[in-house]
Amino acid sequence: MTEKTRGGGCLCGAIRFEVALATAEFSICHCGMCRRWGGGPFEAAHCAGAPTFTKEDGLVWYRSSDWGERGFCGRCGTNLFWRLADNHEVMAVSVEALDDADDLTLGRHIYIDSKPARYDFADDRPRVTEAEFMAAWKAKMGG
Repeated sequence: MTEKTRGGGCLCGAIRFEVALATAEFSICHCGMCRRWGGGPFEAAHCAGAPTFTKEDGLVWYRSSDWGERGFCGRCGTNLFWRLADNHEVMAVSVEALDDADDLTLGRHIYIDSKPARYDFADDRPRVTEAEFMAAWKAKMGG
C-alpha cells in the first residue's frame, strides 16, 4: 500500500520535492557510510518510485559504492536520498528532509552489526545485521 504524497526539501530551499512513501515505516541504518555521510545513523523511508522535483538547483548525486548513490544539496549539504545506482526507482528519502513525518513509525534498525558502542536506541524494534539485510534484499530483487 502506497502512503500519501509528502513534500520535503533541503535546509537552504534550493531543493524541493514531493514523494510517495511505500509504507508509513522508516528504518535506521547504522552502516559506516551512512554515519559518515550524515554524522549519525540515517533515518530512511522507502519511496514508492522516484520523487517529483519542484526545485532541484542544488541537487548532487554521489556514487558511494558499486551499487548505491546518495543525493544531497550541493549548497547547504542536506542529506536527502539514497538510491540504487542501476535502478533509480529504488530509492529511500531521509525522514528528516520531509515536511511532515510525525506519523511515521520506526520499523527496524539495519546494519546493526556496524553500530558503534558509543550510542544505542532504547526501542524494541527488530535489529538486522548486514548479512541478514543483504540476504533479504537479494531474495527480494530476485538475485
